[in-house]
Parts: sequence; C-alpha cells; structure tokens
Amino acid sequence: MCYNRIKSDAAKNRAASRGSGSGCAPRGVSLEIREFFTNVYGLQGNELIAALCACAKIFTVKRGELLVREGDPVYDAFFLVSGVFRGYFLDANGKEITDCLSYRSGTPLMTCLGFDEVSCISVMALSGGVCLSVPIAELLSLFKQYPELLELYNRFLVDSLRYHWKMKTMLYQYTAMQRYQWFCETHPGLIDLVGGKYVASFLNMTPVTLSRLRRELREQ
Repeated sequence: MCYNRIKSDAAKNRAASRGSGSGCAPRGVSLEIREFFTNVYGLQGNELIAALCACAKIFTVKRGELLVREGDPVYDAFFLVSGVFRGYFLDANGKEITDCLSYRSGTPLMTCLGFDEVSCISVMALSGGVCLSVPIAELLSLFKQYPELLELYNRFLVDSLRYHWKMKTMLYQYTAMQRYQWFCETHPGLIDLVGGKYVASFLNMTPVTLSRLRRELREQ
C-alpha cells in the first residue's frame, strides 16, 4: 500500500466523498465508530479508541460500487460493518475470478498483505452496505503506540492465511459436491444473497454445475 504516491483522480474523488480533514467525527458518528471497535474487535483503552475515532471514517456503499480496484495504490484500510462484498481478480483472458466473499461484520477488506503494495484484487459491493476506513499512514503510527492494535492486525493476517490455505486445499482435493457443501456449511445463507454466478466462480465451477449440484441436494 504505497500511500506516498500521487493519487489518481478517481482515488481523490473517492477520498473526498468520504470527507477530509482531521479531528473527531460528529458525536453520533464517533459513537458508532467507538462501538464498532469495542464491540466487534474487543479493543479497550480510552486513548486507543479516541485515536481511532479521530482518524476513522464510516460511510455507505451502494450496490455495484467499487471500493478498491486491482492494481491501484491503497491509501486506506477498509473494514466491513454491514453488507456483502466480493473480492476478485482478472485471469489471463480478462475473466473475473472471485477470490473471496465477505459478509460478516468486522471482516477486514484486505486487498494485499503489505502496506507498500498495490491492490492485488478489486473489491465490489454486492449489496448496499456500510464500511469503515482508517488511513494507512495513521494506522502505521498507531501500531507503534499501541501493541494491542498491531496484535489485532497480525491476527487478521493469520486468519487470512489460514482461510486462503483452506481454500487452496479444498479446490484441489474436494469434489465439486464437497466444495459446495463446504461453502454451505461455512457461509450459511450467503448463496441466497449473492446468487450462483459469483459462488460458482468462487468454488471454481460453472454456474451450470452449481445449479445441478443444488438440484441434486434438494432431491435427496
């Protein structure tokens, strides 16, 4: 995430639409941000929460809106408050491949592992939703001051690695039916929210195959 580069016009416009300047957010918004960090992540300490509230922004996202584009520099860390989001990349033929589907509140919408990298994937809203953002420059500074925040970030990385390792193993070792059953167990109800097209891409199968598997399970 190279925040020292010149922002593209699109990135500037997105940043402007989420507000600019420093200082605390309005009281109602600040309370919402505070509750998110304490209730969802379990962060404690008035100084840490106040520092996060001073630089974090919470904003709505429309269905179909692109939060981050593959290949763009990333200036903010995004966290899912509500809604459904899809991470995807393009293969050699320009086909979209779904890399992840996120819908649980608190999920970090991470598009690369390091802070000095461009985004590896695009992130798009599959429904209307709410996100929270923290500027990376501010986050790096807070890491130095608050070890518990750095510990939380490291936990995110471990969880992401574990999840993607499981995905890699599943795609190569499971049958199509086993992949779909795994998805139903680990993402209950999500297929009804996002539709079969994106789930099929996520599970490395065609929509026709996914439709057949769903029909077979219903008929059992």
